[in-house]
Amino acid sequence: MIAVNVAQLLLSPHGSTRRFSFEEEAASLDEPSVVAPVRGDCTLMRTGHGILADCRFETALAQECARCLEPATSDVAGRLQEEFLPTVDVRTGAPLPGERDPDAFPISDDHEVDLGEAIRQHVLIAAPLQPLCRPDCAGLCPDCGQNLNEGRCACAPGGEDSPFNALKQLLDATGEAAPNAAPRSSRRNDGRRTQA
Repeated sequence: MIAVNVAQLLLSPHGSTRRFSFEEEAASLDEPSVVAPVRGDCTLMRTGHGILADCRFETALAQECARCLEPATSDVAGRLQEEFLPTVDVRTGAPLPGERDPDAFPISDDHEVDLGEAIRQHVLIAAPLQPLCRPDCAGLCPDCGQNLNEGRCACAPGGEDSPFNALKQLLDATGEAAPNAAPRSSRRNDGRRTQA
């Protein structure tokens, strides 16, 4: 939970801002895959409806390597801009009339903006789709599944049963005409004239 009290900002004129930096433990995002402290800076601005949060953040995620399937840690950084809307009147504490915007984050009854959920969502969006345990990860052998980072496997390179073996043989036979390829001059038009 990364909560900030915005009662004074809600009482300020539209356009008023508040800036601050934060550093919280990974557990503050309530997301098991987050494994590093969450750091960043944020600007809160009073709008006509509520509070606009403009934040930059960085942390790290525990993921699975896309090549060898071993554990991988990915640095994640990003920016979010989200509007938080009040649920009660800041002066009286009375509930505000009307329906809440389901796409907006709420300001609590205690006039606090909790940035944690917004940051958690944006951290997951910013996560790499193909994380690597290291830049030169060799991956797994497609035949036996051996982790090639730990050493070569016993599989023969370029097995004969590969679906690309026939294509390789054609490429190796440079200069030879492909079988069943008829020369252009052998076409017959059977006396019919080609129409333009």
